[in-house]
This record gives sequence, C-alpha cells and structure tokens, in this order.
Amino acid sequence: MGTLDRLAGWENGRDVVRLTTSRDRFYAGAAAGATALIVEDDYRNIFALTALLERGRINVVTAESGAVALNILQDRIGIGIVLMDIMMPVMNGYETMTAIRQRARFTEIPIIAITGKGGRGERERCIAAGASDYLPKPIDTTALLTAVTRWLLDATAHLPAS
Repeated sequence: MGTLDRLAGWENGRDVVRLTTSRDRFYAGAAAGATALIVEDDYRNIFALTALLERGRINVVTAESGAVALNILQDRIGIGIVLMDIMMPVMNGYETMTAIRQRARFTEIPIIAITGKGGRGERERCIAAGASDYLPKPIDTTALLTAVTRWLLDATAHLPAS
C-alpha cells in the first residue's frame, strides 16, 4: 500500500480531498520543476494535494486564505498554476480568483477551482469568477494530474523564447 492509499481514508464530514487513484504510476514528470500555489484552508487537503504534486516533482507553495494567496502571487515570481478551494472563510475562492484576474500580471495564470459545491451551474460560476478549469471534490487524482499537466504545458508553450 502506497502513501496515497493511506491518505484516502480521511473524512470527517467536511469536504476533503479523497484520493481516488493511488497507483505509483502517474504522469512521467512532464510538469517537473513547475511551482503550484495551493489555496486551501483545510490542512488535510493541503497535505494530500502537496503529497500528490510533489510526487510529480512539482514545487508547492501553500496559502490558507485568499488574502495570503494574493500576497504570495504579488511577492513571488514563478508560480505556474493555482489550485483554488472555493469554500474558505473571509475571502472565498470566487473573490480570490476575481482579484487575481484583475491584476494584469496574472490574467493568464492557470487557476483550477476545486470545490465540494458540485451543484448545477457551479463549473460556470467558477469559470466566470476567473477559473481556467474546475474539479469537484472528492478529487479524482487522475483528473487533477491531467489538468495540472495540461495547463502547465500549455502555459509554458506560450512563453517567449529566452
């Protein structure tokens, strides 16, 4: 049993990342070296997402609120993708994504909204707030890794040659 198999057992009635695929095979490091910002207020979800991304050799920076995420993005160069929880206190994911998109420097950064609010129209609401993509909880790890890799590769394909 791998590390991710053990992580899949966490649950206490809150929206938590439930890892639905846990085989040691996953994408062949296509996004290795990139940096992801995880914006999430539940430490268990932060831990699970960090463990998953780091297995793909993706560097991880975390923020436990929208305000902290905005400060990190402003102060740190090289964030390649944002994984955004929607249900957070004070400044929720919708507000945070809207604020990120209002800053000229971040109009193109990929943002994947991750939410337990899987109701009708939720995907559209996330996209309207600034998300590039949307994944419902519990997270299907294959879908997450595919989306992260696709968005990171697409973003780097548009960078000017140095």
